[in-house]
Amino acid sequence: MRTSSEIRQQFIDFFLSKDHHQVPSAPVIPFDDPTLLFTNAGMNQFKNIFLGVTKPEFPRVVDTQKCIRAGGKHNDLEEVGKDSYHHTFFEMLGNWSFADYYKKEAIGWAWELFTKVWGLPKDILYATVHHSDQEAFDFWKNETDIDPSHIEYHGDKDNFWEMGLTGPCGPCSEIHIDRGEEFCNMKDVPGHVCKVNGDCHRIIELWNLVFIQFNRDEEGELHTLESQYVDTGAGFERVCMVLQNKKSNYDTDLFTPIIDAIAKMTGVEYNPGDAGVSHRVIADHIRALSFAIADGGLPSNEGRGYVLRRILRRAARHGRLLNQHEPFLYKLVSVVSNLMGHHFHELIEKKTHVEMIIQAEEERFNATLDKGLAKFEEITSGIDGNMIPGTDAFMLYDTFGFPFDLTRILAEERGMTVDEEGFSVELDKQRTRAREAGKFVMNLENIEWVTYREDEPTEFIGYFRDTTNCHIIKYTIDDNNDVRLILDRTPFYAESGGQVADMGRIYNEEVEIQISDVKKQGNQFIHIGKLMKGIIRDHEYTAAIEKEYRKNVARNHTATHLLHAALRDVLGDHVQQKGSLVHPYYLRFDFTHFKAMSPREISLVERLVNDKVRACFPVTTRKMQLEAARKEGAMALFGEKYEEDVRVVSIDQFSKELCGGTHLDYTGEIGLFKITTETSSAAGVRRIEAITGTQSEDYVKRLEAEKEDIQALLNVPAGKSIQKLQSLLEEHKAMQQEIQSLQMKASGDVVSNLVGKAIEINGVKVACGAVPAENSGLMRDIGDQLRGKIGSGIGVLFADIDGKVSLIVIVTQDLIKRAHAGKIAGKVAELVGGKGGGRPDMAMAGGKDVEGIPAAIEKVPAIIEEMVK
Repeated sequence: MRTSSEIRQQFIDFFLSKDHHQVPSAPVIPFDDPTLLFTNAGMNQFKNIFLGVTKPEFPRVVDTQKCIRAGGKHNDLEEVGKDSYHHTFFEMLGNWSFADYYKKEAIGWAWELFTKVWGLPKDILYATVHHSDQEAFDFWKNETDIDPSHIEYHGDKDNFWEMGLTGPCGPCSEIHIDRGEEFCNMKDVPGHVCKVNGDCHRIIELWNLVFIQFNRDEEGELHTLESQYVDTGAGFERVCMVLQNKKSNYDTDLFTPIIDAIAKMTGVEYNPGDAGVSHRVIADHIRALSFAIADGGLPSNEGRGYVLRRILRRAARHGRLLNQHEPFLYKLVSVVSNLMGHHFHELIEKKTHVEMIIQAEEERFNATLDKGLAKFEEITSGIDGNMIPGTDAFMLYDTFGFPFDLTRILAEERGMTVDEEGFSVELDKQRTRAREAGKFVMNLENIEWVTYREDEPTEFIGYFRDTTNCHIIKYTIDDNNDVRLILDRTPFYAESGGQVADMGRIYNEEVEIQISDVKKQGNQFIHIGKLMKGIIRDHEYTAAIEKEYRKNVARNHTATHLLHAALRDVLGDHVQQKGSLVHPYYLRFDFTHFKAMSPREISLVERLVNDKVRACFPVTTRKMQLEAARKEGAMALFGEKYEEDVRVVSIDQFSKELCGGTHLDYTGEIGLFKITTETSSAAGVRRIEAITGTQSEDYVKRLEAEKEDIQALLNVPAGKSIQKLQSLLEEHKAMQQEIQSLQMKASGDVVSNLVGKAIEINGVKVACGAVPAENSGLMRDIGDQLRGKIGSGIGVLFADIDGKVSLIVIVTQDLIKRAHAGKIAGKVAELVGGKGGGRPDMAMAGGKDVEGIPAAIEKVPAIIEEMVK
């Protein structure tokens, strides 16, 4: 049996043998596309190529794309675990042609891969094509040895792909497999027939070959694109299910190691039926969480962060159904890493980080879940009716961390519903309050503290030291060993000013506490973590931060200050910081600016920052009075409230800001500063994301590898790639012009024939007939030819363009007082199921009924006769 790793590699190797270039998967967190919560399709990273915004680096590529569908339009979250194939995370195998090969090769190679490489029986494979795509049908029939009776036409619903309501689109051809009668799940439904694109599990789709050849305009009309593209997608999990001859995606080796680990961890054996829903949910969700967090996502209460939190808490809830009452999801991260890290290296590189994030989230959820469940029982027992009020659902969400869908699930288990509208109202109020407050506030009133000392401020010594001896002022611990501690002194930086908190541990010979977060409440630092061993007592402890984690944060924080100053230098003094995130792996900076930065401006900012890095300036800090700092020109965040004494961070004469964060000693420790994205954050606010240190080094290595690949692909020495590409483009343009010239010559012969057969109606010469045309532009050219050759008269031309009627009407200038081209076009279009109009001398229209063209041609004389009485 082929392993999933072998199947993935065989797919990639096959297309490498067909001169494709392998590209890495885009991150599932699309930081460069604010329109998406998650990368949800293979085409996301190539969208700008299809839209004509960017040019492809390679004419044909192959990849396996990481995808998440768990929010927005593509949301399968609620179905995950209930059947054999729904997932939040999945891989999409794809091969792509950007104005290179087209239908013939795509179809032939798909058949070759399935039947020769993977050895699927030909007699159980089916191909579908769009009902207008005779070309694809013929390629299946003539270029492969598929059973011709297994090629089927289908409509727009199944075999026409569109990016959106407008834009690039085209017909598609799908490959289906008949798995046998035993896979039909609707045998007992009266009248059910197993069929392609049916509603049972017997004949299933394996691969979709999309042929992008049109652009749909605002009116819904299709126009042939100048270039044609191939975009294919094969769900990797389903391909593995078929090739490994399993009944479910969850039975493949992509999931069984995770499910086995869950069974071992919980002591509950896996059941492939309904009893196994929880195992499947957890197995799916831990994959989604591992990939999303490795790619930079973080659970939160907004946007994609909220979706990730929902996924995590849904998995944790199903863990409870398997009697798992302590954090356990984070222990499965290593299973996912071992299973898929050989191909997706970020799983290995970020494993510890992912584990810590998930563990901290589990701890937060578990800390309140038991109390929340008790509160839920109290609420439901006191309700007169079967609907839980929105205010109560929000209280469970806000106080006990219940995602709304968890409340709904619990309600459904009791035959109840939830007031969703009321919940939304309360949620909007909360978001408004959060924006107004903007600071962390922890509800400490109802916590039972164990107190060792009188309350006193926490002394923060983290600016100068990364470890310290300390004592516990007070602490609290729950049944899950979740701990909150307040120390007399600490090196741990508490989350503030956009900088994430430190991680690390508090320990002595008997006790170890893993710290995953630190919050500031007044003048005390609340350390949030997990008791790993021992019993907390009033002893002396050592508090130690994770040094490399802090160092990476400091690199990005110091770089943020340089970036702020560079933006003001390049763009102007109107630039003000509107928000930031200082993370160990990247920095994010929001600033006021009225338009997108140009490539030159971005380059200037990068150069300026890197100049300061290479100068290796010392980063100095000093305490001073707020007013004095302002007089010296120190930058303060607009709207931020400062104490009388402030900390000023200075870098040479270039940057001076009020800042409480941690920084480097010298700018040279930043390494290379690289801006990765510049996007819009809100009206009048731009967002920059950038990397430093080893992240930048990895970025450069990837660029070098891509450059070498380009040179190898073009077979040119270093420095000659652009020249070679320009030559190829010029050759392509010349060929296109030659083709267009030949098409025009051929159409000229058709026009001459129509003019020769023109009839006379009330003294007006009328030429009418069908012409061959590939696009609307060629139709206009043919119309101009007809105008020139007819001299005086009316011309009505029809064409079948990709299964749709294209119609053009011309009226020579001497006749426009007697006949109106736009009105003729409107009446004729109705005969072929369409509409249209235009100027008096020339008009175009479209229709859906191609088969109605001959009848329409016969009726044109009557329509014109009515107009030229």
